[in-house]
Amino acid sequence: MPGVYFHLENLDGVIEIWFAGGSSKKIRHNPYFYTLPEEENKVSGFIEKEKVRAKVLGIDKELVKFSFLDDKSRKKAAKKVEKPFDLEIPPWFQLSVDRGLIPFSELDDDLASLGSPRGQEELKKLFFSGLVYSEDGFPLEGKSPIVAIAYAIDDGPIEIISTTDEDDKQVIEEFISLIKKENPDALAGYGHDADELKHLKARSQYHGIKLSIGRDGSEPKETGRFFRGTILVENRIRGRANLDLFPIAWRDFPQLPERTWYELADEIGVTRPKVLMKFRIAEAWKSDRNNTLSYLKNKLSTIREIYGKLMDHQVELSKLTMRPIHKLIRTPVGEIVESYIIKEAKKMGWVFSTKEPRKESGYVGGYVWLRSPGLYEEICYWDFASMYPSIMAHHNISFETVNPPLGLCNEVEKIEVEGISANVCRDIRGLIPTLVMELMEERSKIKSQMRSLPADSPEFKRLDSIQRAVKVVTNAMYGYMGWSNALLMNLNAAKLTSALGRYYIKRVKEYAESKGLTTIYIDTDGIQLIGGNSTIYTSLPDEINEKLPIRLELEYIAEKGLYLAKKKYAHLVNGRLVAKGFEFVRRDYPKIIKEAQRKVVEMALKGKDLEEIKREINNFRNKILNRQVEKEDLIIMETMGKELGRFERKTKGFYVASWLLNKKGIDVHRGQVLRILIVKGPGNVNERARPAAFFDVPDLDIGYYVRLFDQVMERTVSSLKKVGISEKATRGLEEWF
Repeated sequence: MPGVYFHLENLDGVIEIWFAGGSSKKIRHNPYFYTLPEEENKVSGFIEKEKVRAKVLGIDKELVKFSFLDDKSRKKAAKKVEKPFDLEIPPWFQLSVDRGLIPFSELDDDLASLGSPRGQEELKKLFFSGLVYSEDGFPLEGKSPIVAIAYAIDDGPIEIISTTDEDDKQVIEEFISLIKKENPDALAGYGHDADELKHLKARSQYHGIKLSIGRDGSEPKETGRFFRGTILVENRIRGRANLDLFPIAWRDFPQLPERTWYELADEIGVTRPKVLMKFRIAEAWKSDRNNTLSYLKNKLSTIREIYGKLMDHQVELSKLTMRPIHKLIRTPVGEIVESYIIKEAKKMGWVFSTKEPRKESGYVGGYVWLRSPGLYEEICYWDFASMYPSIMAHHNISFETVNPPLGLCNEVEKIEVEGISANVCRDIRGLIPTLVMELMEERSKIKSQMRSLPADSPEFKRLDSIQRAVKVVTNAMYGYMGWSNALLMNLNAAKLTSALGRYYIKRVKEYAESKGLTTIYIDTDGIQLIGGNSTIYTSLPDEINEKLPIRLELEYIAEKGLYLAKKKYAHLVNGRLVAKGFEFVRRDYPKIIKEAQRKVVEMALKGKDLEEIKREINNFRNKILNRQVEKEDLIIMETMGKELGRFERKTKGFYVASWLLNKKGIDVHRGQVLRILIVKGPGNVNERARPAAFFDVPDLDIGYYVRLFDQVMERTVSSLKKVGISEKATRGLEEWF
């Protein structure tokens, strides 16, 4: 019966393993924890105990292992124990590690692996995206109908289920029937957990329909977690992997202002249709239904392409960490690293203490340095590839080897660097250095294999997904040790690694300058230089790599670079703009202002003078002044970071949420992204913030937008003048402003 394993469910005292195609197997798993022998008599309610030997922070100890009927009994018993071990490892992960259950492996009846793990092509996938109708762009659960659903099976044609009016009962029934008929292993979409599935559940209840899309006929169960300022909703669907791409965007693409499907499409080079905002849906549905349905098809096509570009990498992370794919895509990087460390440490007989209460404690991170603001040409950008893992491996830095516990090692070296001092084991190899060395060697082998393959071949793409997964885990080891939520946190180890990073970065700078290069910018990611040519830019990293325990790689050579301040620069690379720190890469500025600034910076890098730049600025300014814009061009984004009653300072978001609640009865939840416009009327700017769905350009305080535009442009142009952008005209831009 068993086949390719891809999904699991936590049931009461049982773990249910699901296989591609729809078969499953329930496994009785007795969760466990360990104690020191002196605490043995404190434990009750167990079904089995045994004496074992295991490593606690690398030190071999005698422990007692207690097994329980279920997790509730385990946690209850642990409350009486001062030092339980492995209590924070969930039962499903204990089972996965104990049995060696690697996702996408083919398993036999005894759950033993048959050959190498497969890929996500083993899954039958149903892609879908829905159109929820509301007059104002704020759909209400139970009241707003789902007027259309676009769907596709794997790479098949995109089809539409729709209604001719606003009665969506038939749409929902057809969608349920479709899932039962096709029986997919996975449902895939973008943001559907907090949107389509939420409304499908509410509208099903309204119509008296059971949204029976689980493999056992059950309905989805909603859960979620708060992560990086938003609530990541998850609908758990029995026997099916729910693959919402939004959590991947939120975790892996923090540079995107909103993490929308269309931003992500642009970021990774996927063609997309022009966006139909939620507050435009009612108008579009009434005026041109066929075109609206065509848009929905094109949107789903884009989502499917995004899936194709992202998911192989997620699958490899899933295999590497033993986290099933539906869990992996919703897991923060710190927990991904922790899963890998636990999996590997268990092979060496380790057990893990519970987390102690910790206060958030920062430390000095990377080294950021700017020679001077300016405009530079032929800039070499060297990337510090795997710098921190290399340092940890070279200096034996691990959570147990830095200021080690008594009895771990006999020989200790005191390292003092950049104002940080710590003792490090010399005669015992740490767990983290061992793992990062294995990972770096593995990645090196994979990249070596890739060199002999065509870049467009399936094998190259498969290997590339693997090496990127290995890279993510390797590079995140350092940050994990300083993460306050880490099971294995050691702040001293993180501080020492960071200090050594700063030390070696400065040595790279000294060596490069001894070879005649001029350093213009340094940050944690890399070092940027001028004064050389492509030959020296390409060859010099190898020389430095032989002398220092870090690895430099040539990232790119930029034709030009504009530096305004630390962490605020832009490069022109093969005609493409690469920027950091500018307003146009932030979410809290209107689209038209960001477009104007991006254009100005691009023109400056392409050698245009200030007079020409001024004319372009005037064009954008006049569009705002003359209201030759749509409201989408003027929207400001803000995320609700807290509930209404918890605001100390009343932001634009506070006033928008208050207006929605008081005027429309719409309750805004923590983590919700608000689209904001500033309207005419009394009060300060924040007090005049309103939800974009209910207002349009005639309602707006255009003077506010013009002033904001002028402020951003004045800052930008002033900076351009300081770095030497030439001005042909006899009068400066100061007069214009």
